[in-house]
Amino acid sequence: MSDVTQTQTLEQTLNKTDFGHTIYEYRKILFGIVIAILIAVTGFTIWRQAQKSQAQDISIKVFEFRTKTWEGTKDGKVSDAELVKVFEGLDKEVQASPVMVPVALEMGKFLTEKNLLAEAESVLSKVNISHPVAAFFVGMQRAVILEKSNRVPEAIAVLEKLSKDKDGLMSAKVNLELGRLNLANGEKGKAQTHLEYVINTYPNDEHAKLAKLYMAKLAQ
Repeated sequence: MSDVTQTQTLEQTLNKTDFGHTIYEYRKILFGIVIAILIAVTGFTIWRQAQKSQAQDISIKVFEFRTKTWEGTKDGKVSDAELVKVFEGLDKEVQASPVMVPVALEMGKFLTEKNLLAEAESVLSKVNISHPVAAFFVGMQRAVILEKSNRVPEAIAVLEKLSKDKDGLMSAKVNLELGRLNLANGEKGKAQTHLEYVINTYPNDEHAKLAKLYMAKLAQ
């Protein structure tokens, strides 16, 4: 009897206003919505915690690789082959982690200077380049390596991706390199397009002066 009285009292209280009446009428639906929101919030919190935990785990693995293997290679304690082997053995999430980018760029330069071009390209092709700054430095280094490896079409493909990025860095430099490489690859039409872009868009830039020199070669 007490429960009935309490229920009636609640109903009577809510029915005093239109808003209260609406709440009472749709109390089950509203209760379901509240539960759904609580579940969503709880799930999101758990997901965020899991993401933080995963990111921390990846950062630790990158730190361990850098301090043990990479530093060991620079000190002559770890061979170049072992360096590449250990890197290749890392999880893809670790290889592609943003915190791996600076390490990979160092490794790429190190391996390139030793003429280990295939190894350098293998490392750099696996890192994360979602950020414009990372994309620029990794892409430019890869283009140099691919050109030295006589893989000019692949170098052009890498640079073309950079040139299409609206947030990309140093557009004049990228297009100048595209002009030069297309010229070397016998693609005079494409070379002219990129070189003219540099000259017309950045007329006072040093890259425009170089672009004019390459344009002169097109006329020969």
